[in-house]
Amino acid sequence: MKPESRSGSTARRYLVRIAAVIGTALAVAWWQKPWADSAMVATVSLSTDENGIVFAREIRVLFSADDARDPPQYRLECDLSPWEGRLVRLEVSGSVRKRLTTDGSTGFVGCRAQVLTESGPKPLEFASWQRGSEIGLHTSPAGPHASHAGGDGDTRFAVASTGTLWHVLKAQLGDRVQVTLKPVFLLELPGRLEPVEPRSLNAPRWPLHRRGEDRGRPPDVFIYLIDALRADHVGCYGYERPTSPSMDSFADEAALYHNAQAPATWTRPSVATMLSGLSATVHGAMHTCDPLAEWPVLLPEILHDAGYVTRCISANMSVSADFGFDHGYDEFISLHLASGQWVNKMAARRLRTQDPSQPVFMFLHIMEPHGPYVPREETFRLFDRGFEGRCDGSTPALNALPYLYPDLSDDDVQHLIDLYDAQIFEADQAFSEFIEMLRELGRYDNSVIVLVSDHGEAFTEHDTRAHGFDLNQETMRVVLTIRFPHGDLAGVRVQQPVSLTDLLPTLLAEAGLKPELPYALPGRDLRHAAMLPDSETSRRIYCEVARLDDNAVDLVGVIDEDGFKRVIDVSVVAGAIATRRSTGLWNTLSDPREEVDLADEWPVRAAYGEQLIAQWLLDQKQWRDRLHQGPQPAPEIPESLKEQLRALGYLGAPIRGADRGR
Repeated sequence: MKPESRSGSTARRYLVRIAAVIGTALAVAWWQKPWADSAMVATVSLSTDENGIVFAREIRVLFSADDARDPPQYRLECDLSPWEGRLVRLEVSGSVRKRLTTDGSTGFVGCRAQVLTESGPKPLEFASWQRGSEIGLHTSPAGPHASHAGGDGDTRFAVASTGTLWHVLKAQLGDRVQVTLKPVFLLELPGRLEPVEPRSLNAPRWPLHRRGEDRGRPPDVFIYLIDALRADHVGCYGYERPTSPSMDSFADEAALYHNAQAPATWTRPSVATMLSGLSATVHGAMHTCDPLAEWPVLLPEILHDAGYVTRCISANMSVSADFGFDHGYDEFISLHLASGQWVNKMAARRLRTQDPSQPVFMFLHIMEPHGPYVPREETFRLFDRGFEGRCDGSTPALNALPYLYPDLSDDDVQHLIDLYDAQIFEADQAFSEFIEMLRELGRYDNSVIVLVSDHGEAFTEHDTRAHGFDLNQETMRVVLTIRFPHGDLAGVRVQQPVSLTDLLPTLLAEAGLKPELPYALPGRDLRHAAMLPDSETSRRIYCEVARLDDNAVDLVGVIDEDGFKRVIDVSVVAGAIATRRSTGLWNTLSDPREEVDLADEWPVRAAYGEQLIAQWLLDQKQWRDRLHQGPQPAPEIPESLKEQLRALGYLGAPIRGADRGR
C-alpha cells in the first residue's frame, strides 16, 4: 500500500474538523431544541477498590412535557472484562429538571441494569432495607437506597430519593453491564416511595424419608452445649493454656470445624436457630424477653415423630419452658445455674433405664464458663497469674460494669480471663464425665455427638464485654466438633466457614430423615464439608443481634465468600449498642482478630457487604411474613424469672460506659 500523500492527509484532517464542528453544532441544537422544556442529566460510573473510577459517562437527555406518557430512554453498555474477578461498583446519579430554570428537581433518574452474560441477561437488583419497613426501624437504609419506579419483573425501574443508585457486582470475563435510564416524574410517583424488594421466594417441600430397616438402628443423637465458650480459648482451636484436655482428646475422634460461626451472639436466638434451622430474624426469638414461637418445626419434634425418645436437660433458664423450648420433648428438665455434674447425673439416670433398642435424642446445656465467673478455688489456682483485678467475677461486680466501654484496666481484664479459663476447665471436666458415661452405657459408638457452644465471650477487644452486644469474632466464633457414628471422619479439620444453622440439616441427614417443611432450610450438611475439609467455598455467613426492645435488629454482619466481614449498625439510635470498633470491615483471613478496619480503604468491598446484608434482611423478612402472622406476644415475666435473668447479666447492668477513646 502506498503511503498517503501530504495533501491527502491534510484534506482528511480538514474533514475531521468539519465533522467535529457539525457534531458540536448538532449537539448544541439538540440541547437548545425549542420544544424541549425538561432535561434528564445523569452520570454513570464504574469503580474498583484497586483503581478508583475506571469508567464514567455523563448523559443529557432533553424532552418535552408531551413525552411524559412515554418518556425517552437512554441505554449504554460497558465491557467488564478488564476487571475480571474484582468487585465493581456501578453508580448512577442525577436528576430531572426544567431546562431553563434553576428550580429544584422535578423527578428522578429511573434505572434498570443487567449483566449480559453468555448464558443470558441477569438483572441487577437495587434492593435496600429502609426506615419504616415492617421488620423494624433503623437509623439509615442498608444497601442501595432504592425505591420502585414502575415496571414489573425484568422491566422494572428503580429510583433513589438521594439521587444516587448503586450496585456492587463481581466482574467476569466476557460480561457486559447494560444500563437503561429514563426520567421518572415526581407527579407520577406515590406519596410514599416503596423500597425495592427481591423477587418472591419459592419454598421447596421435602417428602419425609425414613431410614430403611436394612440400614440398622438409627444413631443416638447428643448435643452437648457449653455456654459462652469462645473457640480461641480451647486447646484444639489453638489456645496455649491447658483449659480443655478432654475436648482436645474428643476432637481427635471427631470432625472439628475450625471456623464455625454463631447466628447470634447470645443464647436464646442462637439455640433457637440450632433447633429450628432458621435465622433469628425468621424465628423471632431475638430480644431479652422474646419466647420461641410455636410455629417453627424443631429438631426434637421431628426426631420424636420418627421414633426417638427426646429429652432436654438445661441449666440455662433462657432455654426453658418459660420461653417455649419444651416443644417435642418427652421430658424437659431445667435447673437454673446447675452444675455440669448435675446435668450429667440427670442424663445418666435416664439413659441407664432407657431401652437400648430405641434411639435417643438428648440436648444437654451446661453453664460453665458463662458469667458469673466463679470457679472453684482449687481450679482457679491452676490459672491464676496473679493479676490484681478489682472485679471478682461475681454477679454484683459484673452488673456494675457497662457492656460498652467498660472501665477496666489491663489487669482487670486479665484477672477476668483467668477466672473464665478456670471455668472452661471445669466445663471440660464435665464433658469428660459425659463421654465416659456414654462409653460405659454402650451408647458411644453408634451416636452422633455434637460438642458446641452457642456464642463466645468478649473481654474488651472491641470495647465490649460479655456477649450479645457485638458481632466480632470473640463472640461469634464458636466451638463445633462432631463425632459421627462409628468414628467416621475422625481427626478431620474443616477450614471452610460453617454456621450453627447447619446443625439441624446435618442431624436430620444422620438420622436418615427429610421432613416435609413449609420453608427451605438455609443450612448445609456438615458431613459433606468434612469430606472436603480443604475445599474453597463461596459460602456467606450471616449474624445478627437485637437488644433494644423497640428495634427488630441492632447489628447485622456478613462474612462474604472471600472472607471479608462487614458489620453495620441498624439500631433505632445510632451507636446504641455499637462501639467505634465493633462495626466496620475486616479481612478475617489475614486479620482474624479484626483489628484493622478496612471500610475507608476498601469502600467498594464495604458497600458490597452492606448490599448483601440488605438483600439478606429482606429475604428473611419475606420468609417471616410468609410463615408467621403478627408479633409473638412477650410472656409475663415473674420476678423470680427476672432475678434469674439478672444472674445471667441480661438485666441490671448498664449498657454504655464512658468512651475514653473519644
